[in-house]
Amino acid sequence: MRGDSLGSFEIALLIGGMALVTLLTRAFFVFLGARVQVPELVLRAIRYAPLAAIVGIVAPELLLPSGAVEISQMDWKSPNLWGGLAGFVAYFWTRQMLPTLILGMTVFSLARYWL
Repeated sequence: MRGDSLGSFEIALLIGGMALVTLLTRAFFVFLGARVQVPELVLRAIRYAPLAAIVGIVAPELLLPSGAVEISQMDWKSPNLWGGLAGFVAYFWTRQMLPTLILGMTVFSLARYWL
């Protein structure tokens, strides 16, 4: 075993610690119940958390080529970019998932073939 790798005990301790932190942060309001009054501003801000998480995951996949670490490395010939843009336009226009998937994947496949 290499000197910088973790052993079984350290890995188990790490997983247990992550599980404990996750449990405490997610169950915070359940444990404290009605004793905690969350401000209205925080409640409104929390509504945007799922959207922010999705954008944080999807945007780099759409805008950056494989292995890129900064936006200046964006490639206009990326099929991901064109497929994502077509999917965005399709959803904005139709508000339906099926046309969004069909148009996005079609444009992605064509861009992959031609670019």
